[in-house]
Amino acid sequence: MPHSGGRKPSFAGQYNRHLDEMRSLMRTLDPRLAAEDEGSLSAAMDIYETDRDLVLEFDLPGISPENISLTQRGMVCVIQVEKMSEPPCDQVRYLCLERHFGRLRRTVRLPDLVDPTHIHAEYSRGVLRIICPKGRERRILIKELARE
Repeated sequence: MPHSGGRKPSFAGQYNRHLDEMRSLMRTLDPRLAAEDEGSLSAAMDIYETDRDLVLEFDLPGISPENISLTQRGMVCVIQVEKMSEPPCDQVRYLCLERHFGRLRRTVRLPDLVDPTHIHAEYSRGVLRIICPKGRERRILIKELARE
């Protein structure tokens, strides 16, 4: 079957298993992280890289951009979302209710190859895209200090 959009074959299942294992290990090492990613909502995440960027994408259907908070401290990004329930009217009786409402908080530790000073985000058609430019290695000049 041909791949759409020129994408390479997906190893998502294997990647997701490894990602779950890493999260579990991180929570074991630091119990504070167990409380970091919680809420009644969930957001599927994809991470991919190009030659210049590392890109994180989150599915956030039905969320208004003003209800999304994205913060960064060092190499950690935190996404917080509030999705409020909007019943069609007061006299509604649901026969099926599968959509979730409430809060989402997701913490992502960025790899060291990212330049944290140039991260930016876009939101379109229910997908939050965080673009993290890769940093370049640079040589640091060593200054010799005069002895007193």
